[in-house]
Amino acid sequence: MKNPEKKEWINKSYGIENIVILLIVDCLILFLALTVGNIILLWIKSIPFSIRYSLMVVPVWCIGALVTGQVPGWGIGPVEELRRQQLLLITIFALAGVTYLLGQNKILPSRIVYLTSYVLSAFFLPFGRMATRKVLSSLNRWGCGVALYGDTKTIELMMRIFEKESVIGYHPAAIFSNDWKKGESIHGVPVKGKLTDTLDDIHIAIASITHLKEKNLTQFVDHTLGKYRKVVLLPNLDLGVFSWIIPRDFNGMVGLELSRNLLKPFTSQIKRMYELTLVLLTLPLWLPLLLLLALFIGKKPFYQQDRIGKNHKPFKAFKLRTMVLNADAKLDELLKNNSELKKEWETFYKLKNDPRITKIGYFLRYFSLDELPQLFNVLRGEMALVGPRPLPPYHHQELSESGQQFREQVLPGMTGQWQISGRSNCSITEMEQWDRFYVRNWSIWMDIYILARTLRIILFPHGAY
Repeated sequence: MKNPEKKEWINKSYGIENIVILLIVDCLILFLALTVGNIILLWIKSIPFSIRYSLMVVPVWCIGALVTGQVPGWGIGPVEELRRQQLLLITIFALAGVTYLLGQNKILPSRIVYLTSYVLSAFFLPFGRMATRKVLSSLNRWGCGVALYGDTKTIELMMRIFEKESVIGYHPAAIFSNDWKKGESIHGVPVKGKLTDTLDDIHIAIASITHLKEKNLTQFVDHTLGKYRKVVLLPNLDLGVFSWIIPRDFNGMVGLELSRNLLKPFTSQIKRMYELTLVLLTLPLWLPLLLLLALFIGKKPFYQQDRIGKNHKPFKAFKLRTMVLNADAKLDELLKNNSELKKEWETFYKLKNDPRITKIGYFLRYFSLDELPQLFNVLRGEMALVGPRPLPPYHHQELSESGQQFREQVLPGMTGQWQISGRSNCSITEMEQWDRFYVRNWSIWMDIYILARTLRIILFPHGAY
């Protein structure tokens, strides 16, 4: 692991600095959005430029961001952060509209300002936050030190996650475990004691509770972890990841509510409606591009592949041809004469250096443009914009029985958690993991996040072949 200077995170926090910088970036984005809105109003209706009253949105946003915990936002997942941002933005602009209606001017000439400013803010605020965190993280001035409690397996897993996802803002600074001796150093992080010990110089603890018996849990949380201002408890990590868990109190008995939103008929119809609307609205953009790419490919530019859809219903997925003609016959010949390629195919059902791919095919795959015709599958109701990757029958059969059941509950998607997490480098097991995660935790905010990440991956490809 890199970053051997993790010891420096003990008694170190950039909380105030991170809050101020994030709010400054937010204010700049809101100010620019309001300015553009007023410029458009001036251009359309020749109304004099005035941003005096609209600027009240900026301080209200800062207060709301602080109250809802969006700044500094350490430890908040990207989907949850997006949800909080958009809900706060909708609330603020709705209040601004109501305030204006109750004012003296009933004509409401500035509705153009509000609509334009809201759209620009909703789009650029998440990207502004993302870019700011990345810059601060690269300067090693983002986040705070945290204490890790657990066994060897859990500690190493947490360290890998926080190292890979530095934008989370949690930096391992001290380890407490019965598996190591005090004074040892694990990947640059010092072991400060056993699971019963604590440290005054750190204010956040992340602890695994899988090693505890039920009678010891209260003692561990109330006494060992009682000095920390914030404690994050990790359940059995082998059971999978849930991002939408709501604690429920049943008169002293604590329950965890998991809502399978994607399996509800009403929410699935809402998902279908907004995806269909998005595809139709963008049709003037993607249809001419699709026809142009087909002209470049030449002979037989389109082809269909058998895929397994919702409720195990087979369908034909449309794609642009990226391989030579008679590619299937050439694949059989390649696998028959090369054991290494056969092993790679059986693991990923793809070949990283596939000799069958044409020159234009490499370009199309690199930017994922070969899947553009699947928008027609979305229009036909066979696929969704976001969902588990549609698999051919032979690949679908390689999944576990429970993995197949999870996939068949929803429409397969053009993009999904698999594509933004590993793309072609994911194994079958990892693909199943991401499919389960999506079906368990679906929300509109997750779809928006996946679509945004997909756009970024298309523009800056990595891991596609």
